[in-house]
Amino acid sequence: MDTMLKRIREYLDYLQYQKNYSALTIESYHREIEQFMEFLLSEGIDDFNKVEYAFLRGYLMHLHHLNLSASTINHKLTSLRSFYRFLQKEEYIKDNPFLLIESLKTPQKNPDFLYIDEMIALLDSIDVNTSLGRRNKAMLELMYASGLRCSEVVSLTLKQIDFHNQILLVHGKGNKDRYVPFHEYAGECLKTYVLEDRPVLMAVQNQNHDFVFVNKNGGKMTNRGIENIVDRIVQKYDSTKKIHPHTFRHSFATHLLERGVDLRTVQELLGHENLSTTQVYTHITNQYLKDVYDETHPRNQLNQKK
Repeated sequence: MDTMLKRIREYLDYLQYQKNYSALTIESYHREIEQFMEFLLSEGIDDFNKVEYAFLRGYLMHLHHLNLSASTINHKLTSLRSFYRFLQKEEYIKDNPFLLIESLKTPQKNPDFLYIDEMIALLDSIDVNTSLGRRNKAMLELMYASGLRCSEVVSLTLKQIDFHNQILLVHGKGNKDRYVPFHEYAGECLKTYVLEDRPVLMAVQNQNHDFVFVNKNGGKMTNRGIENIVDRIVQKYDSTKKIHPHTFRHSFATHLLERGVDLRTVQELLGHENLSTTQVYTHITNQYLKDVYDETHPRNQLNQKK
């Protein structure tokens, strides 16, 4: 077991110092590998090198019996496949049995988004009569204005904001930086919060840090904190809608494509490494265009009246 733990530590160091993976990604990989190790030990296997293809088929059956979704199982397989590639590269094992295990097929799921009027109505529904309310307004306006991930909002610091040029320096996935603009209205909301409300919240417990968005005690905002804020705002706006923080990013991309922005530009703004990741939004806009066409084309309307 000690050797297994040592191999895991070596792999995590590799992800951090050579691959420059984010702390969240490393934590996720660590969790998946440790759970796999616990399963191995429960089956009497104390060496990663003793894992064979037949055993992995049993492991997949075990995951299915836990009623895990296909996407969750695929995430586990991706983590373990990468870990075993590392072990093979370092010559700790001879063969990588995970290369024989195919990922499960999952249905194509288009990102959820709000229509433009829905997004504006949601943002306008935010109560701005308190410092926390104005923080929420600034945060969600910025998420929609710049298409930020939750983790990017949480890690945003004051020095990353250029109010004069209305642009952000965003530290994205894999420690990759990109510049993303924000519009004047979002900038006004953000400046009001930073200059007037953030100092009030920071003073609650005499906090001293540069993170832009803070909780009620002035501490650094968390992903869970943003999720809770969005949940509360949506409950007041329309409790029948399922909206999460990523909805703002999805809507940002969808609305730009609807307005004719080219795919490469949207890819750069979102910080996607591969264009194929961005292309999923074209399915949404194509369906949107089809819906508009069906509703407005005079010939189609005449046929519907018959």
